[in-house]
Amino acid sequence: MAAPMKDKKLSKSFKERLDALHCPYTEDVDESWITELIFKPGEPRIRLLQWLLSTFDSKLDEELDPQYASMESKMDSRIQRLLFVTSALGLCRYDDVDLIRGVTSASRQAAFMDHLIDIVLIAASAEDPHSKALLSPGIVSDSSPLDEQFSQSCLYIDSLARQENLDLVYNPRLDLLPPDIQRQVEKSWADKGHDKNKPPKLEIVAIANSAIELAKSLERQKELLQELKTNFDYQEADESRMEMVCKTLSLVLSELSQLVTGFSYCYENEMSHWCNKTPPTLTQLGPAFKRVYNLLQQFVQLLQGLKSIRSCYTNLSREASQQIPNLISKDDRLSVLASAGEAALESFHECLGVLDESMQRRDADISSSSTLHSSILKM
Repeated sequence: MAAPMKDKKLSKSFKERLDALHCPYTEDVDESWITELIFKPGEPRIRLLQWLLSTFDSKLDEELDPQYASMESKMDSRIQRLLFVTSALGLCRYDDVDLIRGVTSASRQAAFMDHLIDIVLIAASAEDPHSKALLSPGIVSDSSPLDEQFSQSCLYIDSLARQENLDLVYNPRLDLLPPDIQRQVEKSWADKGHDKNKPPKLEIVAIANSAIELAKSLERQKELLQELKTNFDYQEADESRMEMVCKTLSLVLSELSQLVTGFSYCYENEMSHWCNKTPPTLTQLGPAFKRVYNLLQQFVQLLQGLKSIRSCYTNLSREASQQIPNLISKDDRLSVLASAGEAALESFHECLGVLDESMQRRDADISSSSTLHSSILKM
């Protein structure tokens, strides 16, 4: 009973502090989901750590976000960059990767996240003028001394001054154009060789002619729009159908976002360290393998020829042994058969010797080729 109450109290504490920091991942969510966000390893937990560290110091955003990182830092995964920053802050050891991944015990993760959220909250409170020194600005009593009233009044004026950027309020330069159009205008000035601080003089006649042409074009577009409205009858949108389409589109986009997030997590943790390896160095063993293969094919053909010769000799010996008894007398047959048998035996022994030598050479070549193949695989 005590453990669920403790977990509920811990999740409530985490949610209150994250809401005070205006965390985008905890808006309008249940307290039970906070526990899953903090203790369950995965992409949401990594993004929460990135956001907390970026909130603590905006310069860390370029170090932690891969799209702002340099080519050298892209060689490391997000886990390694998070581990480097948190170990530099003294929150964990330099080799405590499991704590960053979220695969350690719940007590260690709770202590780690508690300390991290605390330092981020303290840093945010220190930079906030309302919470730093103006918890009760301008409120003094009759018994307060004069210097305290003066300091409180000064703090109140400072708070009012810090609410707005006074440099922008008293800036004599007035920007009439939106920022995107202003950048395009300044780019056109730079292309013509002018400086944005010293723009070229306005050509009133050219501006008036451009305004007249723009007014004519606008009138033409209005006429085309009125013609479309009169010639075409657009059906009113079906609310139920639009709602179904919006829900379907939202579901598809959420699934796509989950797929992209899963792929990014898999790539950063499983694939990136393989993609950054140096390419292998190729050797000149290809022609040597080709020559060995050709010699092996020739040797196999030689063995097949010897096998065919042996089969032909066997057939001839069988036919001769069948025909000789019909051609000569019994005594002659015995002598001829004995001499023929001796000659055949000698030639057969010679063929067997040749075949044995060939088989030994073949076994030696096969063993040497297998040894060479295994040594290449080890390389």
